[in-house]
Amino acid sequence: MEVVPVVTVFALQSMENDKVDFMAYSPVFADPFMADVQSKQTLCMDLIKSSDVVRQQKAITKQISQKLGEFRVSLNPVEGYLKLAGKTLDIEVADFGLNNLRTAISKGDVEGFISDAKSLFLHLNRNEAALQAKGMRPETVATLTIQENEIRQLNLQQNDLKNRRTRVANDNIKDFNDLWDMLGTILNAGRAMYRGVDDAKLKEYTLANLLKRVHNESGAAADTAAAKTDTPA
Repeated sequence: MEVVPVVTVFALQSMENDKVDFMAYSPVFADPFMADVQSKQTLCMDLIKSSDVVRQQKAITKQISQKLGEFRVSLNPVEGYLKLAGKTLDIEVADFGLNNLRTAISKGDVEGFISDAKSLFLHLNRNEAALQAKGMRPETVATLTIQENEIRQLNLQQNDLKNRRTRVANDNIKDFNDLWDMLGTILNAGRAMYRGVDDAKLKEYTLANLLKRVHNESGAAADTAAAKTDTPA
């Protein structure tokens, strides 16, 4: 849905340049057709801006990834103490689930990570005396628990944002459908007029070509922003 208003801007620009052809082609495109499309496009852009949770989702995803990486590093000394404790433990080292945790972290499987972390904490707490006898700090499990809780809270926020975005999309679907129909009317007419007549103009009313333009301009904008960030003050 977020791409439709951007594509509509491109289509309207082309239609403005070819307005005479459109007016001659069909009375459908007489005033206030363009004004109505522009009004609906502005409304849809405002809806996107007022409910833009994509950046928040990306920021939280980055935080989760970072904290998962930190947790993975924290497992290394724990594994060392497990190996030192060896046969004094009530289960095999392999059964503490470190490999499962690392796999979940590598896959970004937060739900799996949370489940496996809880299991690890139970095993560590049960073998606390044996592990501390080998040098593991008393606060180790508490520290790991805090790390896990931070990741769990971020995951809850992420899920809430996903749900909110879905609800917003459902609420706004009618306006975006209306805009999509208006866009389709422009593109269909453009293709009907210029197919076999003007290949350059035909491309301007071909959805696949317009989508490529959207992605190219988005990529260029991202590169420009990155370049500004990297430029010394």
